[in-house]
Amino acid sequence: MERAGTMGGAVGDGAPGCEAWAQVMPTQMWTATPDGRLNWANDRVVAYTGLPMDELIGQGWAQVIHPVDLPEVQQRWSQAITSGEPHEVEYRMRRADGEYRWHLSRAVPARDAQGGISQWMGSSTDIHELRLAEARSLRDRDRIWTLSQELMLVCDYTGHIRAVNPAATRILGWEEGEMVGRTVADFLHPDDLARTADEVGRLAGGATTAGFENRYRARDGSFRLLNWTAVPDSGFIHAVARDVTRERATEEALRQAQKMEAVGQLTGGVAHDFNNLLTIIRTSIDLMQRRSLSPQQQQRCMGSIANAVSRAARLTGQLLAFARRQALQPVSFDASGNVRAIGEMIQTLVGARILVEVQIPDTPCTIHADPSQFDTALVNMAVNARDAMDGEGRLLIRVRQVRGIPALRAQPAMAGDFVAVSLTDSGAGIAAEHLDAIFEPFFTTKPVGLGTGLGLSQVFGFARQSNGAVHVDSVAGEGATFTLYLPQHADGSRSAESDETEASQPEPPAGGCVLVVEDNAEVAASVHHTLGVLGYSAVLAHSARAALAELARDADRFTAVFSDVVMAGMDGIELAREIRRLHPGLPIVLSSGYSKVLADDTSHGFELLPKPYSLDALSHLLQAATRERLLRSEATRLQELDALGVLDTDEEVAYDELTRLAATFFDAPVALISLVDRDRQWFKSRVGLQIRETPREDAFCTHAIQQPQQVMVVNDAHADPRFQSNRLVTGEPHIRFYAGAPLVTPTGNAIGTLCVIDYQPREVDARQMEMLQYLAAKVMQRLEQRRRDR
Repeated sequence: MERAGTMGGAVGDGAPGCEAWAQVMPTQMWTATPDGRLNWANDRVVAYTGLPMDELIGQGWAQVIHPVDLPEVQQRWSQAITSGEPHEVEYRMRRADGEYRWHLSRAVPARDAQGGISQWMGSSTDIHELRLAEARSLRDRDRIWTLSQELMLVCDYTGHIRAVNPAATRILGWEEGEMVGRTVADFLHPDDLARTADEVGRLAGGATTAGFENRYRARDGSFRLLNWTAVPDSGFIHAVARDVTRERATEEALRQAQKMEAVGQLTGGVAHDFNNLLTIIRTSIDLMQRRSLSPQQQQRCMGSIANAVSRAARLTGQLLAFARRQALQPVSFDASGNVRAIGEMIQTLVGARILVEVQIPDTPCTIHADPSQFDTALVNMAVNARDAMDGEGRLLIRVRQVRGIPALRAQPAMAGDFVAVSLTDSGAGIAAEHLDAIFEPFFTTKPVGLGTGLGLSQVFGFARQSNGAVHVDSVAGEGATFTLYLPQHADGSRSAESDETEASQPEPPAGGCVLVVEDNAEVAASVHHTLGVLGYSAVLAHSARAALAELARDADRFTAVFSDVVMAGMDGIELAREIRRLHPGLPIVLSSGYSKVLADDTSHGFELLPKPYSLDALSHLLQAATRERLLRSEATRLQELDALGVLDTDEEVAYDELTRLAATFFDAPVALISLVDRDRQWFKSRVGLQIRETPREDAFCTHAIQQPQQVMVVNDAHADPRFQSNRLVTGEPHIRFYAGAPLVTPTGNAIGTLCVIDYQPREVDARQMEMLQYLAAKVMQRLEQRRRDR
């Protein structure tokens, strides 16, 4: 053992410098022999305990540990010494004045050239105030738990219930002892088992739940409909439920009454409009069958048919919007860009006697919604404003970012960041007795023949399906303001202008083999012919099971899968999810005229081509899906990096100690934990380097993450063609040697590396590479733990 007061030998000749470094650290630092006996501590340990070093060395440190905590501390310290794994434990330690305070102690082994432990290096951090704050918070939570009228439940990721609050007995009739220990599935309606299992799986993966509904069996045998909000935390799911059984029953009764009242008006209007369109199509076809028709006349007939089909598609879209059952195709885009793009069209629509003013902020207002339905909602509100002003007045369109949505009549307040698009008119306003009915299907105050009552209903349905809301504020005689609220989205966006730019660029040539899944023989034959015209070959499968069999034989021959949604047996969504599970890289495009599954689940994540579709739309979407296949892997990697929430955070001891160990083990001047972002590499921890980031194109780590399962070694960057012109090689810091072990996520993607750098060429041995991979795995474990603890 070293004499008391001298730092131990794992750091070799650098011990005096390391001792000085340890003395200036703002925490208690210590070292121990390989068998766990304390052999050195910095001055902070001596000052805190009030004991001389001679009384602390060896096993003397145990006298300052709280007697209740000492057995666990000794047991876990013994386990670490035996296993050679890092040590971490919380305990109370006696201060010089006699007060016991909570501390967090960590230790890691330093190893010699043969891989044996030469000594342990550790630290102890005072966390007493943090533990007290946690205790106070726990008391507050206990009060809420007991007094809440909402059902509160805690379960693990397997669904086993660990705790329920007293409200569970009031709502369901079960006593706490009858629920705790059983699984959530024991109380669920059979039809809700699969959905709930999927939702529990999402929560286990780190997602949160808001507004999820399922049915729980009460003690009397009835089922109660519960609306859940839930979050995962430290291996458990914490959930709160509101009983909405009576509320939903009232809503459904009202909805059915309204549908029965509206069905007569709806049937007549739809039949009239569709008969008009069918008349155009039928007469045009009859004319084209006459041989006497000139080419120009045939062209006009084909144009009439195409226009009639487009109008029919718009009509069915309106009907589905009225029913809140349209299949949305959400993407991220800047709402300001779309408002700006259709501003001129709205001016034309409302007429020259109405002054249209558009106010758009300088910052992007990104939302995740269906841009086509968004534009339709704006037009419907603009038409409503025009009619309210009788063709003359002022219309203000304003886009802004807001925090939360206020309570809106029957809808409670909603928290979060939203984009608000408001249309304010100077018209006649809306009478107070009509405000609650303004968004109901077929409700209109206009004379017969001048309004269907479907326009504002589309706005309401679109807002609800997009997790937003729409609000009207009006006083009779003073105009009205309609505000559409949609959740703000943080991801990159596109605008109408960028869409036009993309559309103007030539598409890459089509080709390859498409697996077509369609159970209607006539539609399948039509798609087969269409794909042939576009340059694709096709293999037809008349059911989802047949499609999976084709993929099992040879999935690599297919460029993409093009599937209907509504099919007997397994539907298109279920098929797409199974394909994604079995063949994750294969692009999938779905097509449907209507599907309740699509309407209810806009987050399915698959490309959707609505029927009827054009040849150009089919070609564009197939090629876009193929391009996306190449980008998906990188996108997934970046999503996992973002999910860790570690970029641009402060330095942390937990990572710095691993970086220092890497530098020490390699005897390298520089060691880094490098995370490869979209356009940069950013350093979570640094040894021997001052800068926090470099451009991605200069990063050695960009190459290293392409090989997630192995260490990338560049013995001499001057001799490697990949790096001969690299700015970090030709200029500061003049890198010559690099070794990087990828930081690999559970899905197999590499988000960065733990790397060491030298300014001279050098070689590495297998033992060093193995140690670098080991330390990289430890970095990844701490990053994942950090994410779970956030």
